Amino acid sequence: MATKADDQGFLRVKKKKHSKLKRLAEYTAAVVFLRILAILPYRIASDAGGLIGRLGYKIDKRHRNVAIENLSRAFPGRDRKDISRIANKVFENLGRSVAEFIHIASRPPDSVREMLNKWVKIEGQDHVNNAIMNNKGIIYLGAHFGNWELLGQVLSTNKCGFNVIARPIDNYRLNQIIVSLRSVLGANVLSKKGVLRDTLRVLKKGGAVGILLDQNSSKEDGVFVDYFGQLAATNKGLALIAMKSGASVIPVFIVREDTCRHRVVYLPEIEIKRSDDLESDVLTYTQKFTSIIESFVRDHPEQWFWMHRRWKTRP
Repeated sequence: MATKADDQGFLRVKKKKHSKLKRLAEYTAAVVFLRILAILPYRIASDAGGLIGRLGYKIDKRHRNVAIENLSRAFPGRDRKDISRIANKVFENLGRSVAEFIHIASRPPDSVREMLNKWVKIEGQDHVNNAIMNNKGIIYLGAHFGNWELLGQVLSTNKCGFNVIARPIDNYRLNQIIVSLRSVLGANVLSKKGVLRDTLRVLKKGGAVGILLDQNSSKEDGVFVDYFGQLAATNKGLALIAMKSGASVIPVFIVREDTCRHRVVYLPEIEIKRSDDLESDVLTYTQKFTSIIESFVRDHPEQWFWMHRRWKTRP
């Protein structure tokens, strides 16, 4: 029995050591990748990311199948060849997005702003400026669409403090790199732990929070709304926060154009009105938010993150 206990202890130590080595390898690879992308010209960095994304489509069978399954579900009238073409573009967009974000965000703040001015066009800025003047706080409604990480840099340039909600990844060193890139223009990264309290505090001070409302939710945290003609469990937090805080809700999306150029589109503020039926209000506004996201995804299906199991939770 003692030998068995020793063996178990030895195995635990070996596993822990293996985990540390794996995380160190991940961190080292990320640093090398970041430095290479930082020194390449922007277009070449984007093209390199696109190539990696297309290779990922061929190699990553699991996520390729998820993307094809989701696309077939959302667009039942399209043939297999067209679905596969879109899925390939989805992987390419993801690869380009990662490379572009790293290339731009790894620079000093002034250089980041210059790059954004050169490669990103903005529409609807007045909607944000008006909301800032009202000083009620701003909730940016977004999705994992286009180059959403680059969108975070654009939102950081507005004249109110920007906060992004993100779950820390397990590799602490790698997470530090990601946080530093996201916050190069002053954005604050909020952990999902205690996010409701932190978000309400930010909005009360007139700050802004970005929320991506396009991922599957649990039954406990979400409501079922229509997405591409099917019920999708969607987090109800944005609707609840908007009604509780009175903050302005502004939809914003970044659309990829001309391979590596982008267009940020701010839509008019969504007017939030409370009734005596909170449950009905939450469902109504969560559906409204989701329908706005769907409209952009329908127009540019190759730019949404179809590798996520959006319809995993069932009623």
